[in-house]
Amino acid sequence: MLTMFLTFVKVGLFSFGGGYAVLAMLQQEIVVKHGWLTAGEFTDVVAISQMTPGPIAINAATFIGFKIHGFWGAALCTFGVILAPLCLMMILTHTYIKLQQKEWFKNLFKSLRLLSVGLIAAAMFLIGKSAFPDLFSVGVFVVCFLILWRWKVNPIYMLLGVAVFGMVFG
Repeated sequence: MLTMFLTFVKVGLFSFGGGYAVLAMLQQEIVVKHGWLTAGEFTDVVAISQMTPGPIAINAATFIGFKIHGFWGAALCTFGVILAPLCLMMILTHTYIKLQQKEWFKNLFKSLRLLSVGLIAAAMFLIGKSAFPDLFSVGVFVVCFLILWRWKVNPIYMLLGVAVFGMVFG
């Protein structure tokens, strides 16, 4: 369990850019490096983590920890993934308040935003490999994407609709 805890501390420490940006690193650690989950299981974790309230990294850590080591695994992984960001946010909030008007600091944040978009795109491609096993899956994705993009449907309604669709048409 120590290895799992330290893995999630590492994920929490280097997961800049928010929940979706962490997915590429999480997939690398959990599926590729340690083999705790298969690519398909990881895709399921991402889906469940998106459907449940709260940050995706915390939800994923809790789910993975519970799947591998039960309650204490869930508790340790969840604590591990929030430990570094909690400490860093305290330091960074203090620093941000002091430096937010400086031009070099504004430029730093512009660069970090670009990095976040790149990390999210990388995660999308990594997860997409196992999420699209056939043309039917690609079709469902395209329809969902177009509905969300064009008509700005509430994602909760999309989740419910796709869940029902999946149960009926599989």
